Amino acid sequence: RIDYLEKTLGDSADKHWEEIQALKAAHSKHADALSKSGKDAGAALAQHASVQERISYLEKVIGDSADQHAQELEALKAAHAAQAKDLALTKDAHQRLQTDSRMQHAHHMNVAERLDWLEKRLRHCFEGDPIQPTPRARSRG
Repeated sequence: RIDYLEKTLGDSADKHWEEIQALKAAHSKHADALSKSGKDAGAALAQHASVQERISYLEKVIGDSADQHAQELEALKAAHAAQAKDLALTKDAHQRLQTDSRMQHAHHMNVAERLDWLEKRLRHCFEGDPIQPTPRARSRG
């Protein structure tokens, strides 16, 4: 019986020893892999900017862009105001020219009136009819 117990305990101790050695080997392998990954991760982290640096960069870019857009918007507003002023001046000039044209047109005879007047003058020259003033000439005084 004692031999049996010694053999069983010995076999069990040998199995435990083998398992411990296998665990140590696996642990060593994982430790080496972790060490290598840690170095790689450290190098990768060293290349990346910190969160604060990244936020500062974004704030600068957005701020510069917003300032530039504000300047462009003000320039567009100024150009629009200048064009609106020019358009108003053009409309005023057009209105004045239109009024002047109407006034001049009102004081001038059209072709038919001029022909009638010339015919009357010629008739007077040849037939002796009295010359009457043109309708527009009467209105002018």
